[in-house]
Amino acid sequence: MSEKKASWDDIPSLDDLKVDWEYEPENPLGKRAHERMTDTELHSVLEVKNIPVKVVANDFEGKGYLADLTPAGLAVKLDSRLEKEKPLMVGFFLGQQKIVSKVKVKNVQETDGKYKTGMVFENLNKDHAEFITGIFASKISDY
Repeated sequence: MSEKKASWDDIPSLDDLKVDWEYEPENPLGKRAHERMTDTELHSVLEVKNIPVKVVANDFEGKGYLADLTPAGLAVKLDSRLEKEKPLMVGFFLGQQKIVSKVKVKNVQETDGKYKTGMVFENLNKDHAEFITGIFASKISDY
């Protein structure tokens, strides 16, 4: 009895292949595009005890402290709650480098009577962006 050997030509095309789920690779950062650098890490790298941040809007002016930083944005601990999507200007120093940028509020969390306010940079100056990226490079080289 002779059996016919299978050939690659006998296998049907996969052109119409469908699956009943969407594959999404795991992202250790969750929804975030960038890893955060915490205030503790920044204090260590920059050799400072805290990083004051001035926050200004057309109807608000206040001062807070940097809670974390990414190349895309920052979080600031403030005494006042700001509404989401509010456009602001922030200014702070990272070592000797002055950073000034437009930002937009993305989230607010109340903790211990303070408001940790997450903000995304809007058109961050290229030199400032490169400086922040350089700080992240120093974090990676420490490991």
